[in-house]
Amino acid sequence: MLSGFIGLLHQPTAAFAAGSGSGSATDDTITAEATLEVPPQAATDTCTWRVVTSITKTPGPSAGPITVRTRNGVRETLYAKYCNGVSTYHWISDNTAPQAASKANDKVSKLIPMLVARTAPDAAHQVVNVGTWFWVPKLMWKPISVTAYIVAGEAVIRITTTATPTNVVYSPGDGNEPVICRGPGTPWTSSNGDNDTSSCMYTYRSASHTQPSGVFKSKTSIEWKITWTSNLGARGNLGTVRLGLNSNVRVLEMQALSR
Repeated sequence: MLSGFIGLLHQPTAAFAAGSGSGSATDDTITAEATLEVPPQAATDTCTWRVVTSITKTPGPSAGPITVRTRNGVRETLYAKYCNGVSTYHWISDNTAPQAASKANDKVSKLIPMLVARTAPDAAHQVVNVGTWFWVPKLMWKPISVTAYIVAGEAVIRITTTATPTNVVYSPGDGNEPVICRGPGTPWTSSNGDNDTSSCMYTYRSASHTQPSGVFKSKTSIEWKITWTSNLGARGNLGTVRLGLNSNVRVLEMQALSR
């Protein structure tokens, strides 16, 4: 379980630009737990969240926007929660959503399927100066999402982390740089022959018999972009991960070879 902090606003007399309706005012701070299990409240939750853009204290020594504060070294943002026509105001740590997103990302990483890669010619029959097509099945080319939930009274904060495949990366193993192509690549068919080209293609210029093992150690990978969004309106980027499959490639010195 991951803890996030949501504090109810202690402001007996205030005017908020974010909304209208009755509001609660206490000085309680509640600790909410982020979970990957769908809470019962999620089925009936119709609440919405909005960042409060302005607040004016009355009375007070000064007036102005104070929607962000730092408490105990942690930055917090003020949100309005609207549930059934009633609004309440909450300070939410800026770390809450990113930490929950990271928790969801741990599960996303486990759900990414084992890579299945294809080449033409196949790995045992590559040919010098004949382009090697590489691709992954389109069934694998789909985003994977996991949602973390934080219960806040009758409302539920949702943070969804998504891994989206973006690139196929082919590392030929012959000392040259990897080839990066956008998308899953195009499957080769016999109608393409040896002269057609693909955006996901690499051409070996030397045979592999010069290698100690007689093969090049290649690797085909999918690059996944990890992002998160939440119903608080916040979003973020958790970077990219590259997961691949190693293969021994035998490259022959022949003019042409059936794929």
